[in-house]
Amino acid sequence: MSKKIAVQKELYSLRSQLSSIGYDISDIEDNENVEAIIYMTDGYDIPYENQMISMADGEDMDNHQAAILINATGKTVDDIDNIISNRIYSPLFE
Repeated sequence: MSKKIAVQKELYSLRSQLSSIGYDISDIEDNENVEAIIYMTDGYDIPYENQMISMADGEDMDNHQAAILINATGKTVDDIDNIISNRIYSPLFE
């Protein structure tokens, strides 16, 4: 089963590339239940507030119910795929 993600409409190439590797793509504006939200803005105008986790609040991510928010700026499709698969932006230690 493919992972459902929301991608900003204007990211045409990225949407196509993610779809080609098996992701089920929806528009951010559809406000559907998704695993990840891919955007290229400041993130404040994204209509998914009910699915976001604030790491500052110390919320538990073990239930995997919330969508991970990914700013696509400077990231490749492989980077984004890795973030979604591991639900983490980068290793804690390099």
